[in-house]
Amino acid sequence: MPAPAFCGVCLEPRRVCVRLSRVQEKNAHSLTLPVLALTLGRWCLNTGTRMVYPFLPAFSRALNISLLQASRLVAVRSFAGILSPLFGPLSEQHGRRPILILCLIALNASSLLVLVAPGPAAFGIALILIALIKVIYDPTLQAYIGDAVPYASRGRIISITEISWSAALLVGAPLVGWLIGWLGWQAPFVGLGLGGLLAGIILWRVMPPTPPRTTAAPRLSDVGRVVRRHPVILAAAAYTLLLMLANDIIFIVYGDWMERAFGLSLGTLGLASGIIGGSEILGELSAGWAVDRFGKRPVVISAGVAGALVYALLPLLGVSLTTALVMLALTFYFFEVTVVGGIPLLTELVPQARGIVMSTIMAAAAVGRALGAWLGPQIWLRGDLRANGITSAALALLAILVLARWVREAPDNSHDSQTSSRKLF
Repeated sequence: MPAPAFCGVCLEPRRVCVRLSRVQEKNAHSLTLPVLALTLGRWCLNTGTRMVYPFLPAFSRALNISLLQASRLVAVRSFAGILSPLFGPLSEQHGRRPILILCLIALNASSLLVLVAPGPAAFGIALILIALIKVIYDPTLQAYIGDAVPYASRGRIISITEISWSAALLVGAPLVGWLIGWLGWQAPFVGLGLGGLLAGIILWRVMPPTPPRTTAAPRLSDVGRVVRRHPVILAAAAYTLLLMLANDIIFIVYGDWMERAFGLSLGTLGLASGIIGGSEILGELSAGWAVDRFGKRPVVISAGVAGALVYALLPLLGVSLTTALVMLALTFYFFEVTVVGGIPLLTELVPQARGIVMSTIMAAAAVGRALGAWLGPQIWLRGDLRANGITSAALALLAILVLARWVREAPDNSHDSQTSSRKLF
């Protein structure tokens, strides 16, 4: 049997895998500006993704459509993540740098669409395009860091780019609320597009060249083969889907709830979203501190159960603006601990197929968010926030049950790359 073309540990071409450590050491010193530019670009994408949640009522009013119609556009947008495995080979075949820069140029073009043809159709198309760009940009960014940074310091660099997710609410949401109130609903799209273009120009100037790594990327058929051989991947996908579904059933309606219950202005609603972003940063830092000290599974299970309890209590205790903000902050704190704390666990389910595992989980997360964006408003419009809270709590507990019962790290077996790849494929 001929030796596999791809390494069983990292799924990279074997000749690339051999040279990887030399390239990492050579390029690590020149990463400061590229990483800052990459983080700026990711912040623009994350803000474009997350701004629709707190400001969905404002967008629906400006577009003269119902909240339910606007939420359906968000649900369609969320399905873009399912396509993540399709775009994986792009940066392998064309190089990381060109794909990252093209993504940021495309972000600018898609954001300007709302100026050319303002209306519900342009709004929906812009959301879908931003989501598609994100599922290409994020894995390519992570792959570039994996190429360029030695493993011993890789976590620190990745954590810098991950802060862009929390900063999308902490910084992005107040800015979006101000822009909508001052210049109209198109203004945030235009601002994010210009920010993405700026990040792309900086990358073009400071990012080292990244030549194509192979002309024959791994086939998509490998994904299905690996998933069939390792059922734990399906369990992890089910856990992720349920967790994201539970959170989005609350997240998709909290802006409308706070507007109705407390009469918040756009600026105050943006500030509330900033508080949530701050709680997410605390959750990320807490997860990073706790999981290595107390164990991945105990921390994730404890945070997941606590988060489910907060979902159920949010409608009961959120009777004033102060308590509502505290409960929302707790909701997203525990959710972030659960998600970020679970990433190391998920990357060790099938160590020789991490790329396939994470792309499958990303697709499952997209399905969960899409279902949450569709189901949340329907529950909200037919009942009240208590129904959303109870549904989210039940789904979160079910997710933790799946993780506790079926999602476990692979046994600590040491196989060489060739043996692992033969077992994998």
